[in-house]
Formats: sequence, structure tokens, C-alpha cells
Amino acid sequence: MFDDLHESGIRAFIMASKHVESLDDPDRYADSVLRYARAIDMVEEIRREWNDAGRPKLFTHSNGAVVPHPLVKLLADSEKDAARAGRALRLDPEISKNPRGGVKGRVTSPDKILLPPPLVTIAKRAS
Repeated sequence: MFDDLHESGIRAFIMASKHVESLDDPDRYADSVLRYARAIDMVEEIRREWNDAGRPKLFTHSNGAVVPHPLVKLLADSEKDAARAGRALRLDPEISKNPRGGVKGRVTSPDKILLPPPLVTIAKRAS
């Protein structure tokens, strides 16, 4: 099932699998767990490559332009992907504080939602 994962991906898979067991209908999260494990695996693979390259932060193009090193960008993007996959599995501690999901501070109670003002039609004066 996870033959393509390294140690960090396997650890992430096991941890996420244990977590989804506590959720309703854990079987529906199978693909998400594997996607999360692969994302974590990718983060660690890029981090190893970045460390092996001496942790470069900047890269100078042939035209002299200095930009963030491509590995820095890859690492940041892969970490965002892994975080997004973790949130989808409700691994983020902030999400677990709100068991119904949703955004903290958003009003969803029907008696508290502000409705737009009613439309008023104005009668035309007879000529």
C-alpha cells in the first residue's frame, strides 16, 4: 500500500490512520491519509536535499537576478501542501477545538445570522 514511502511518510501514515479511527466513517479518509503521508514524505525528501546542498537560501541567475533558491521554494510549497492535507484530516489542533468544523468566529446559528433588509416597493403616483 505504501511501498513508495520512506520512513517519515510511513510514520505520518500510521499517525494519521490512528487519528482518523476516531472520526465518523474512517474508511472514507483512506485516500486522504495516503495523500497526507506522501506530502510529508515529499517535505522530508526536499528538506534532506536542501540540507545536503548546504541549506542555500538564494540563487543567482545567469542574468544576475538574485531570487530565493528553488529548493527553498519547493520546501515551502510542499510544507503548505502537507499542512493542507493535514487540515483535511482534521489533524490541525485548531480544527479539533471546533468539532463541528467551520471557521472560528463565523456565526451559523439561524437566529444570529443577519438578514438583508426587506425590499420595499414604492407605488407610482397616478397621473
